[in-house]
Formats: sequence, C-alpha cells, structure tokens
Amino acid sequence: MAGLDGMLVVFLFVSRLRDKPTSPFGYLDKARVRIVPEVGETPKVGPYEIAELGDQRNPAYYEGGTRALTGTPEGEKSPKSVLYDPYPEYNSAAWRGKWKGEYTACDGPRRRPLQKKNPRDMVSVYRGNQKDFPWTAFGSHEAIGLDANVCFERCTRLAPYGGEGPGCPSNVMKRFDWESVNWGRLQDQCAERNAKRYATPRKPPAVVLFPEEEETEAPPPSPLQRRADGSPDKKQWQQRSAVLLRTHDGLSWTFNHMHFLRSLMMELSLHTGGEYEVFLLVEIKDEAINLEDPDSIRRFLKRKIPKEFHDITLLFTQDILAEWYPGIDEHRAILQHLQPTQIFSQLNPQFDHVWQLEFDARFTGHTYNFLTSAVEFGRRQPRKYLWERNAFFYTPGAHGSWDDFVAYVDKALADRANKTVWGPVELPVNVPLDPVGPAPPVPSPEQDNYEWGVGEDPDVLTFLPMFDPRDTQWTFPDKIWNVPYEMPRRASVVTMWRVSRRLLGLMHDELAGVGARAVVSEMSAPTWALLHGLKAVAVPQPLYVDGNWTGHQLAKAYNPNAEQEPELVNGRQDSVWTWNHRMDRIMYRLSYMFATQFAEDLYRRWLGFPKDPNQENDGQNHHDPNGLPWYDGGDLNEDKYGRLCFPPMFLHNIKNSGREKGSNRVVSLDW
Repeated sequence: MAGLDGMLVVFLFVSRLRDKPTSPFGYLDKARVRIVPEVGETPKVGPYEIAELGDQRNPAYYEGGTRALTGTPEGEKSPKSVLYDPYPEYNSAAWRGKWKGEYTACDGPRRRPLQKKNPRDMVSVYRGNQKDFPWTAFGSHEAIGLDANVCFERCTRLAPYGGEGPGCPSNVMKRFDWESVNWGRLQDQCAERNAKRYATPRKPPAVVLFPEEEETEAPPPSPLQRRADGSPDKKQWQQRSAVLLRTHDGLSWTFNHMHFLRSLMMELSLHTGGEYEVFLLVEIKDEAINLEDPDSIRRFLKRKIPKEFHDITLLFTQDILAEWYPGIDEHRAILQHLQPTQIFSQLNPQFDHVWQLEFDARFTGHTYNFLTSAVEFGRRQPRKYLWERNAFFYTPGAHGSWDDFVAYVDKALADRANKTVWGPVELPVNVPLDPVGPAPPVPSPEQDNYEWGVGEDPDVLTFLPMFDPRDTQWTFPDKIWNVPYEMPRRASVVTMWRVSRRLLGLMHDELAGVGARAVVSEMSAPTWALLHGLKAVAVPQPLYVDGNWTGHQLAKAYNPNAEQEPELVNGRQDSVWTWNHRMDRIMYRLSYMFATQFAEDLYRRWLGFPKDPNQENDGQNHHDPNGLPWYDGGDLNEDKYGRLCFPPMFLHNIKNSGREKGSNRVVSLDW
C-alpha cells in the first residue's frame, strides 16, 4: 500500500503540474530543436526557376493535432490544455519599481472583474507542437522573442469569445448574451480605473472623423516627476496605443469576425488595464448614409454593425478625407490607406501609437503576446545598418540565427558603409524638409558598436520588409504627389503597421499643408521615417510557406542582389516585389502576404472547415492567366490526429471565415 500511495502522490503532483497555467517560455519544447543554417548551398539557377522547384503542397501542416503533440507524455491520449498568461506581474515589486500608478483589474463582458485563472476569461494552450510541423520559411519566433513552445487550437483559443466549432466541447460563453455587452463602455471604464498609470487623460473619440474647428494639440512631454524628498522619480508613465480595425460598410459579418474583434478587446484592452483601446474604423461607401444626421448613423449601425460593437465604431467617407486633405485629389484606400489613421491621431492625441489592422487578418496565437514581442524586438534593434537589414527577407534556413544574420549583413557591408543610411538621408534641393530625428552620435556607422538606437522606441513597425521602390517594377512606385521621383523612399506592402503619434503628425502636416506632399499608402510611414531620420523596424515575424523550397533557395529568390549590393536588396529590376506574377508560386503560398491562398487554407482547416470537395468539378475557373491552379488546400485528419494545433501565426489574407465558403477569392484570377 505504501508503494501505491507513493505512486498516487507522484501522479497527482505531475497531473497538477501539467494543469498549472503557463506563461511565455514557462514550458520549453525540447522535442523540437531546429538546426540553422540548413546544410546546403546557394542554388545556381535564378529566382523564377527556384519558384518552380519546390512548387508542391506540403501536407505536414495538416498531419497533426492535439492527439499528436510533442509535449504530451508517452501513452497519454488526451492531453489537457492549460491557461496561458502572457501579461506582466502587475503590481509586483518589480513592476511598481518601474511604472507609475497601480493596475486595477477591469470588468469583462460578464460584468465582473476579469480573472487570470478563469477559462471564461483567459485563452488556453497545449504544451508542445504538432509532431513534424514545418519550420518557418522567413522570420522566426526565436528572432522576435515569441513563444513557440505551445500551440493553439480553435476551441480553447476562441472559447472566451463565444467561439465553438466542430468537435469542441460545450461552451457556456457561446450561449452568453453578447448583445447585452457594450464594449465601448467596458473599455471606457477600464481606462478610467487605471487612469493614474497614464500621462494623458482619456478623451472619448468622436463617432465621425469630421474636421474640428480648433486643432487638437498633442500633449507635451511629461515633466520629470520628483519624489517628496526632491529626488527624481524614475518611474514611467505607461504608453497607450489605439488599435484601428479597418473595414467598410459592405462587410458580411460572420461569427468569426465577432470572435476576432472580441478577442482583440479582451486580450489587448481589458486584460491590460487600458494599455490598448480598440476601435472599428468603417469606411462608408453608401451615399444614402448621411453622417451629419444622427438618425441616419443610428439606422446604419442597427442594420450593419452588431449591437455590442456600436460604441467602438468610428465612421468616415472619402468626402471627409477630402475636407481634411484638399491638396491632393486621391482619397481611395488602395492608394491613401493612412489618411483616416492620420486623422484619428490628430483627433485623439492621447494615444502614443496607433496600430492599423485589417479585418481579413487573424492571429492563431495570443494577440498581446504577439504585439508585445514585436514592440520589444523593435526596441532592441540598433540603428547601424537597420534600413539595410529591413530590406531582407531574413531566412533562418540560410542565414542561421538572428545574430548570425546581423553578422552576415555587417560583413556584406564592410566596405560599403558610405552607401548605407545613417541618420536623416540627403535630400534633393527641391525637397525642403527639416528632419526631426536625432543626429547620429558618430560620423560613420563603422564607428558605432551597434549601440545607437538600442532601447529606442520605433516610430514605425512593419511586418514585411521595407525596400527602395524607385528602380523596381513594383505596382505603385510612381504614385506620388508633389514630390520628385528621385526623392529617397521606402515601401512595405500590407499596411498593418504600428505608427507613432509623432510620425502620423508629420505625415498629416505634409498632406494638410500648402503644397501638400504625399506618397502611396505602402510608402507613407516608411518614407517619412526615412526622410526625418526616425527609427523604423521591419519585424521578422514567423512566415510559413506551403511548398518544398529549401532555405537556401528561398533566401536567393527573395533577396536578389544581396551579394552585389547588400545596401539595396530588392531595390532593382529583379526585385521580388516586381509585379510580373513570376513569383506567385511562392508569394501566394506564404502565410502572410498582400494576397495568398495559404493563409485562408490554414485558417479554415484550423477552424475545422474542410476544403470544398467539389471545387475541381464545379464548372468554375480556378486558374490564373499563367495557368496556375488556385484551389483550397489541406486535408483534415481530425479523426486521427485531433484538432489542428498551430504555433502563433499572423495570417493574412482571409476572405472567407464562415462555415460556408463565400464567393470572395483570396487570389485574383483576373489581372
């Protein structure tokens, strides 16, 4: 009996250990160790030949699940999920030593303070990963400090927000009365409870982005606070960020849209005590909706926006943008996506930064963990050769670790430092501008030991590389207004960025002033940061590819000219961004891109929705003008493996998030 009792105690201890909530890197998946760089050589063929070499789908993404995880003890068939807590230890001694004020828990949709040990309030994860899950093609979790030791499946990821899909256990939050929730009020109350943590009082945003009669001034920098004994108070005010989720009045809402939006507010705003505030930014295209008439606005909201989101909805039209920016005649989102973001920042200067997200993006992982990792990565980056690194697709399979990659770029630029960006760039005489960024501490980057810029908050964060578009055949290099073509510029596609209040203010001033100056959406924040000598960071987020390309093949194809002109990667005619559709075999198979089949395949299979079994015989065209087929991909194997369990990913673009797939295509077949 004594031996049996001992075994029982050990079993209970191990069981409780497995059930204990985990935090980022609280569990290490020792079963998955990636050796980088991969064994292999740079291919002798060119990028277009490389694109054809690995163009076979990779079924390994779907050949796994919760019943086949690396973190599951041998013999255990049904692993348990555990709560996931990526937040700081608010109000701890270490936290109080750094930050002003006190953290106060906020009420959630159930009208009671959120609890970190309650599965109705918190996301759960599984320890480990799907066995044989592919490694990233570009970027990595390790590079940006994002936890990849756990995986997320649809049931536990979306349960707190009413999510329930095929095979999910009964979810009490699905039956919850979500229409009774007022997310705007919850965010207001949360910010008020934590007001002493922030330097600037909260200002309720106006529903419509109309110009104000008097300009709203940005709050001045907070004076150095002093203690009672006269010594400096080194505690910091917490920054606040707005999250603008962009959409339009024609959106067909799915349940998953609502789950996604709820998750942003819970994970970013309510759990942090108001460090973020989330808004739904809606472009009104229907001319019958009169935004000067409160009744017209109420009718629109009732008809088009779920009730729970009415008080977080902000509205604008192209005519309103034209009132703000009459100096140019372009206000369409495709070319001037940042105009409403600039206006929002002008009207709401209490936010230090603005995140611009799109409604066809999704996070499989925890949003707070992802965005915080991106911000911290940006702060860690030194300015030396930063703009040059920003242009690369960091490829672990070829470049090795992030530190290896930094060393590689350093060596490549050893005798070319005079061609790199070091502080504000030199401008043509016909581009008058007074840079606001700091002067470099030494005349040349060669004299800096990767120290300048470390710890500095970036003015812009992007999730794809920044490249010089002037000598490329990219789609929009000539979309500029009142600036010469030779003016130095940078671009980053997919404008889901974080931009500082300072940079948005500079962009606004350029566009609103006499002789309005502007560049196309993808060039906007990166270009003005470059001209003003501000810090800009391309975050090497984990990107996956649905194919069988090696790291060396991908590095060569996506970093052309890296050996000859490492200071101008992707800045010539052979740029991967050249719009000739010859790289679509790879480009449209990435997990995050301006258009891609793979992101929607991953997400729909993760939701438990099978691919269309009739698509190859439905009588519709599924081939593009090059003859490439674009069908749904990925076979579900949940009976064998359990629900798909993915590491943290940022997916874009996803046009069909409902159970029944609609007619929207993620890859256009008509160029």
